Amino acid sequence: MADTTIRIPVEVRDHLAALAADRGTTIGQLVAALARPARTREQIRESYEHDRDYLAGHLVPGLSDEDAERGLAILADIKRSARAA
Repeated sequence: MADTTIRIPVEVRDHLAALAADRGTTIGQLVAALARPARTREQIRESYEHDRDYLAGHLVPGLSDEDAERGLAILADIKRSARAA
């Protein structure tokens, strides 16, 4: 894979260099590791549609978009409660 150059403020570069040094890696590897789990809006939409279709086809026949949205809200509530405990 070819490398590229990006323009960032010197302070950001220095901070990235310090983070990379702390982790025993390079700035390029650090940025790649930080970016890897991040998803675009399109990837999130595709994942949501895939998961909703799977649930509707295999586990919850007749699952509506409203049901799916409510399920996401319930899951978020559960996660918030678990963090607060």
